[in-house]
Amino acid sequence: MARRAADWFYGHFVISHPMSVVAGGVRDGLATHEVWTKFASEFVILSLGLHRRTDDDTWLERAIQSGRYLIQAARHGHAPKYDLNTGRWVGQDFGWQSFGRAIEACLLLAQATDDDSWQERALDWGRFGLSIQADDGCFYLIDKEYYNTDLAADELRGLTFLYELSAENAFLRSAQAFADWHLRCQQENGAWPLTIDRDGNVVMPVVGPGDIPNIGIALLRLAHVTGEKRYREVACRCFRYTLSVQAIPGSDDPYLDDPHIRWGFWSWDPYYDYTMSGDQSTHHVRGLMFFLDEMAAPQNLNE
Repeated sequence: MARRAADWFYGHFVISHPMSVVAGGVRDGLATHEVWTKFASEFVILSLGLHRRTDDDTWLERAIQSGRYLIQAARHGHAPKYDLNTGRWVGQDFGWQSFGRAIEACLLLAQATDDDSWQERALDWGRFGLSIQADDGCFYLIDKEYYNTDLAADELRGLTFLYELSAENAFLRSAQAFADWHLRCQQENGAWPLTIDRDGNVVMPVVGPGDIPNIGIALLRLAHVTGEKRYREVACRCFRYTLSVQAIPGSDDPYLDDPHIRWGFWSWDPYYDYTMSGDQSTHHVRGLMFFLDEMAAPQNLNE
């Protein structure tokens, strides 16, 4: 099923024409003339996951193809997207930047190919990330103006991974500054609003239900690397929020009588959006699994 779904996605959204300078890029589902760097990174990660599980080199070839798109995006100012209508790369002022996903994609390509040049590309994306971090420690990755919870976990993870890889303290300082911003801005319920502007104003007060445990996963990794308990405590508050909004019997979630949704998530706000969100549900389940693994570690059992 995963192969069929990925094949369908490749045929409909991934640019594969040999004359295209953005071959390997991934189109937006609605604005199909826009080719997004973060989507290409995600397709690399997907393809390499399938390659590990199937030993089918088709998926490795597709991952490398999308990796080549990441190289071109980096050459053009680490552009978040490419416009097929104008034939131009779109700069940081317009678009959803996601250097963390590019870091993760390049590191996975290095593992899959034994080609160390991908590690250098991951470091290049990370150094770009350092250059755009705000003075308050946050990353405002939508149009250089807005923080969004969907664009937080991968950035925090990517910076942590690069510190582990390179031992460059700049990456650790950046990751900790971003984590400390989350600590300061976390709501009492353990979540963060979906979107916040550079002045600290809440733009969208709803919560991405899977974004919060995904950020929690990244904080657990940073806690593991640094030994700093404060990051683990912030992560624990993330997971408490996750349990509080799970659609379980006795809650006031709509459609609770639907057996297909009882142990999952509707997308964003169940009173507004009546569709299931694949990525939010995945982050939710992964978050709880990571948390259970962390709690089962010998040094944490007594806590």
